[in-house]
Amino acid sequence: MFKIASVAAGCVALLLCGVAARADDLDLGTEAAPSAVSWAGDFLLRQDVEHSFPGGDNESRLLARVWYGPSWQIDDQWLMGAALRVDESTKGNQYLVSYNDVLRPRDLALDTLYLQYNPAEGQRLEAGKDQFPLQLSRMLWDPNLRPAGLSFASKDQLSDDVSLRFTAGAFLGQHLAGDQSRIVATQLGLRFREQDTVQPELILSYLRFTKLNNLLIAGEDRGNPFVGNEPSYYPAPPIPVDTTNLAFIDQYELADLQFILHVGTPVPFRLLMDVDKNLGAVAGNDRAGRVEMALGDRGFAGGNEVGLADERMQRSAVQGAFNSDEWWFHAGSKGAMLWYGYGFTDRVSMRFSWFHEQPDGSWHWWDRYLLDLQCQL
Repeated sequence: MFKIASVAAGCVALLLCGVAARADDLDLGTEAAPSAVSWAGDFLLRQDVEHSFPGGDNESRLLARVWYGPSWQIDDQWLMGAALRVDESTKGNQYLVSYNDVLRPRDLALDTLYLQYNPAEGQRLEAGKDQFPLQLSRMLWDPNLRPAGLSFASKDQLSDDVSLRFTAGAFLGQHLAGDQSRIVATQLGLRFREQDTVQPELILSYLRFTKLNNLLIAGEDRGNPFVGNEPSYYPAPPIPVDTTNLAFIDQYELADLQFILHVGTPVPFRLLMDVDKNLGAVAGNDRAGRVEMALGDRGFAGGNEVGLADERMQRSAVQGAFNSDEWWFHAGSKGAMLWYGYGFTDRVSMRFSWFHEQPDGSWHWWDRYLLDLQCQL
């Protein structure tokens, strides 16, 4: 029944996308005065298949997810935004831990609620629940997470072709399962040769995670080392254990450096090199690295995109509960991702991804296949 509901939701969303796209092409005469309130959203329909070789896991599910909400431009300096999120899946929330999801597969939730103030050009102060304001690779952060807190961001032109970005904030992690985590983060970025076709960029980031023990009580160690007895959640309710002494072995203070090369040719190219070190690790195993390349852009009608990402994460290098849940393993692992995307219209696109991963201490390899249909509403 849930599978049928998911497919039906997908068909409705695609119909809405098509209607919106055709409406853009119509000449309706004199335009109405612009409204201070605008509505926007996204729809995702995903087929997810996972297999380990030789033998072992064979998992499959269909997932549908919709984000939608208004933004209100109060005046030139103030903006308020909010959005709801609806999730539906052929597998229920009891599989949350086994799939390492950062969002519940069946849910109705507040996705964003924020107030934004722009005191001057290039400056933004924001309070509330919204996308994480730091630009991070998926080795460190899942873009679907919405922490709540206070942040400041600015962009300044140091010269005609060099810009400086600064971001800092303090947040409640608001992960799943009664998470009480706190995050303090800051980032400094320099982008060079902004008038040229080839633009290099350097981004230095620092993130500090605290109050993480509730993640362990919920079974969310995600490969990070810990002491104590962690409950078993798969696939049924947890087996009661004494969690008094349950704790992560390491502190998580991440220093991260990204080098990004933007090439703005007719077929755009992007190269990312990301290195990370956990300054709070107590016994080594504190480094991670990622290389990512993407050619093309599926964000417009007829656009093609191919990409490759390869990463290696030691067990204490990253906080596994917060990085991308598209990867099956989140710490203490190595793997690669290969993808192809195509844009049907400026609003509707697809992406097929293949993940090939191996956790530390195992000679098994895990393969995951994601087929995504995405639409801007």
